[in-house]
Amino acid sequence: MRSTAADAERYRIKVLSRACAVLAAFDDAAPRMTLDELQRAVGVPKPTLFRIVRTLELEGLLVRDDDRYSLGSRVLTLAHLFLRQTSLPRLAEAPFRALARDLGLSISLAMLDDLEVVYLAVENPAHELGLQGDIGRRHPANATAVGKVLLAYLDPAPLAERLRAAPLTRLTPATRTEPEALLAHLAEVRQDGYAVDDEERGIGIRCVAVPIRDANGTVIASMSCAGPTPRVDRTAVTTLVPRLRATADTISSLLGYRPALTR
Repeated sequence: MRSTAADAERYRIKVLSRACAVLAAFDDAAPRMTLDELQRAVGVPKPTLFRIVRTLELEGLLVRDDDRYSLGSRVLTLAHLFLRQTSLPRLAEAPFRALARDLGLSISLAMLDDLEVVYLAVENPAHELGLQGDIGRRHPANATAVGKVLLAYLDPAPLAERLRAAPLTRLTPATRTEPEALLAHLAEVRQDGYAVDDEERGIGIRCVAVPIRDANGTVIASMSCAGPTPRVDRTAVTTLVPRLRATADTISSLLGYRPALTR
């Protein structure tokens, strides 16, 4: 029986959702916040928020320094556990690093979490340090090449419903935020088998991404290379796609993917 959004809501525990919202409120722009700042970020009544924050502090998920809170060390422990139990970064490491070395471009490996991408592995050349961000960083899927690849291989009908349900984040003037236009673009991505982020996440950066499949042929991750637009011009894209595909195919085969057996 197919689960619906209404079914899922029946099992939601409101206070746990609020606690998750508190943890998710911390990011690079706001790594430390006061209780008032947290309240503005999550919209939870202050008495309730205080009890949530205090509980998270007792559990080691938040720490307090004077009147400001930040993520606790237990969050890092959980993040490391997630990476250890996720075999993809480990299996992909050798071919991933070899490609980064050969191309001299920033290479990233990402998976989808709702309508965001989470980076599992990143290799940046010294001259482009920080171009792709850090492991664990999130970006809107609609604004990235890896995200567009991952969205393109989802079931179109539920995806359309999700894209129309909430405003999509715009990072640059080139970011696609209109659901119908994005859906049409994703259909092209699926047909082509790769996506290009043409200054949609950051001005002056162009990125190319391809899918990675598991043993069942399901697209579970995406790998990309990125660089400054003068270096990764539209001509370079045509030469980068086959290089990316070859490495992605190697990683997919390590996950058990065999094209002839999954058709």
